[in-house]
Amino acid sequence: MSKPLPGPGEIVALVLDLDVSDARFEPLAESLSAREQARRRSFKDPGHGRRWATARGLLREVLGAAASVAPAEVVIRYGEHGKPRIDSNEGLEFNLSHSGSLALLVLGLCPVGADIERHKRRRWADVARRFYSPGEQERLFAPPVHDQELRFFRTWTCKEAFLKCTGEGLSRSLRSYEMNVSDGGASLVWARGVEASGYSVFPIDPRPGYSAAAVARGRSLVLRRHDWS
Repeated sequence: MSKPLPGPGEIVALVLDLDVSDARFEPLAESLSAREQARRRSFKDPGHGRRWATARGLLREVLGAAASVAPAEVVIRYGEHGKPRIDSNEGLEFNLSHSGSLALLVLGLCPVGADIERHKRRRWADVARRFYSPGEQERLFAPPVHDQELRFFRTWTCKEAFLKCTGEGLSRSLRSYEMNVSDGGASLVWARGVEASGYSVFPIDPRPGYSAAAVARGRSLVLRRHDWS
């Protein structure tokens, strides 16, 4: 496996499959910390616990490869609002999101955010009217009608990835910033309290039935997909 380090002016995105064989799962689970092992056992559904543990094990595996340490030796620390980081001479930053059977891991040399969502049946139009900015709603509910639900998830993942990038989480209102998401890409139109042009936004289509996005603090960055198995 090549070292998954981002180069200057780029961020790296890895789409990770969480349904792995027992032989693949066992070393991933063994690399977890005692706290992570306890979290895995806390899941009422063993299948959900296994997928969560797989995501954490893969995170440790990737970060260990990037920092040239064993997965079990990776020390993950949490800052304000729970934003994770590791001690790395590379200045590496990362963010992990998982949903269903997939996870998205984003790496950068700047603050990054990741979000992935499986397309579940939900009252998405009501959610959009409550949480989307007027401009986002106008673009979402414009014709054609048949792809409005897909547009909803693509916008939602971009918005969530921005919150994870800034580290503000739910302390920032979802209506305090606006994403413009189109077939050609995405951008942060405006955001209260920050310079919108200082962020790069990347919608990602990981697999049918899923939407994902990466956001990074930096102008004109490039997204590079990295395979990991």
